[in-house]
Amino acid sequence: MAVPARNQQAKIIPSVAESDTYLSKEDYFGEGRKVKFVTYGCQMNINDMETVRSILFANGYVETDDERMADIVLLMTCSIREGAEGKVWRMLKRLRRKGAKRQTIGVLGCMAERVRHRLLTDENAVDIVAGPDSYRDLPRLLAVTRTGHSAINVQLSLEETYADVSPVRVDSAAKSAFVSIMRGCDNMCTYCIVPFTRGRERSRPLRSIVEEVKRLSDQGCKQVVLLGQNVNSYRDTSEISYASSGVDNVGLSPGFKTVYRPKKGGLSFLTLLERVSNVDPEMRIRFTSPHPKDFPIQVLELIKDRVNICNQIHLPAQSGSNAVLETMGRGYTRESYLALVHQIRQLIPDVSLTSDFIAGFCGESENDHKETLDLIRHVKYSFCYVFPYSMREQSKRSSTAVSGRADGGTKVVVENCEVDGCDESRQLRPGDYVAVEIKEANSQTLIGRALRRTTLQEFANERFRIGRLADVL
Repeated sequence: MAVPARNQQAKIIPSVAESDTYLSKEDYFGEGRKVKFVTYGCQMNINDMETVRSILFANGYVETDDERMADIVLLMTCSIREGAEGKVWRMLKRLRRKGAKRQTIGVLGCMAERVRHRLLTDENAVDIVAGPDSYRDLPRLLAVTRTGHSAINVQLSLEETYADVSPVRVDSAAKSAFVSIMRGCDNMCTYCIVPFTRGRERSRPLRSIVEEVKRLSDQGCKQVVLLGQNVNSYRDTSEISYASSGVDNVGLSPGFKTVYRPKKGGLSFLTLLERVSNVDPEMRIRFTSPHPKDFPIQVLELIKDRVNICNQIHLPAQSGSNAVLETMGRGYTRESYLALVHQIRQLIPDVSLTSDFIAGFCGESENDHKETLDLIRHVKYSFCYVFPYSMREQSKRSSTAVSGRADGGTKVVVENCEVDGCDESRQLRPGDYVAVEIKEANSQTLIGRALRRTTLQEFANERFRIGRLADVL
């Protein structure tokens, strides 16, 4: 077996066509080579690695949890913030220092798309670089490394790439599963690198999503999380019969706008959510990560009416300042965002709202920061993810001078004490009935996670077991 020469000047094989002259399909077979899978970042990366498992297992590779026994180490990476990339670079440095066993090292995902040249040439750190849309090509890329070369494929697709691949989940008995429904993003927020690392929005055919959810239900799965970089902008135009028709033309949230031409035709997130929630009335449905602009009244009414669609909505605000929101290119104002919050709570009184915020964005003043804190206090979220701004090359703001609360490398944080009293309305009180997901069960004790207030009539009185819903008083 040829050994990749990372310590020499590596030849990069950029396309299938160039490698066909000396590789056969038999060379793509793994012959039992052991792979260690390491995942960094978001839920989408977890789901992507499940897709990678499926592709490699079908080609004769096997998984090992022992890094020392691995022939191959594949890292699924994240580029959303500098800190996420730092973890990967430290891991690569550690892998290169090991002198015992020569391993093939691959970087997959967003970092592969963003810093591919540094990975293969400047740092000479890896043998394989594979972008988010090239995982089907991994058997070939791995075959190339066995000839003593490095290999790369970072081509982005304009269509959904993995609709027919059944992910191999780490825990096949798990009661919760991720289901990818769309990839990429067209929003072009000025702080975000996702459109450059994940590409344009493309949605998976609705039929294949429903089929996967049915399989999960048959396997005993009790919760499905629908995934996408902009999950609620989903629109399936794969079928000619409705690709250009107006069968499902729900609009944007009132007071919101987009930087691109509004999408028309096809089947929207509303239809997808309706059909998925019909598969199994006892299967909980969640989705992430949405954009506030894509919450028309019809979607909110469906969430209200369907018991198995969780009353939890992630509503990323990013800032409470109109000036900063304009600079970010978010397509809404503080006032339109608050109007949406009011509409949601009017329709779904027990809803749990969560959000994302960026502190220290370019040009943010102390007053802008105070407006963000005021928004957090006003909305009373159940939970917020708050991060200091991290400059990303290629994003629109990367070409301008940085001026804001993060000047001089100072990290800006929002202290817990600044937002006391969040979501007081959702604090559970004695006498409330609560839907609980059971995590542990024995003859004397049930341990679970509270999901939301409920009524005893909503769920059947069945034997308690892990993964089931139960009403507790």
